[in-house]
Amino acid sequence: MTYDDFTVGFSGTFQKRVTEQDNVLFADISGDDNPIHFRDDVAKKAGFERKISNGFVTESRIAAALVKTFGSDKMVVLALEKNTRFLKPVYMDDEITATVEVIGRIKSMKALKIRAACFNQDREQVVSTTMIVKLIPC
Repeated sequence: MTYDDFTVGFSGTFQKRVTEQDNVLFADISGDDNPIHFRDDVAKKAGFERKISNGFVTESRIAAALVKTFGSDKMVVLALEKNTRFLKPVYMDDEITATVEVIGRIKSMKALKIRAACFNQDREQVVSTTMIVKLIPC
């Protein structure tokens, strides 16, 4: 598919469970070892039921949805801008479904305006994102 095929309303999803290993690997890569992601006692003091997933681990499901929806062996997805809100905590073993939908097109840049979200297994929205992505043939 090419840029012209992705019209307003085109959408896709990606689903993946959040695991403790996800948070360990992210902390190792990023250096973000905030104890709220690893210790129940710290998370409880912050007002959560137990330790929470790193928001960027949850948000990464959106990146996967973008690549699986718009990318291919002939098309690369490049994020140019994003605005993300973390709405609710995500706990270990939550099943997260990321959705992406084209809400606008910037023809001069061959870019797409995207509305994205993450929902937990109870269908509660936990992340809200708007972004602009460019599709680059490879």
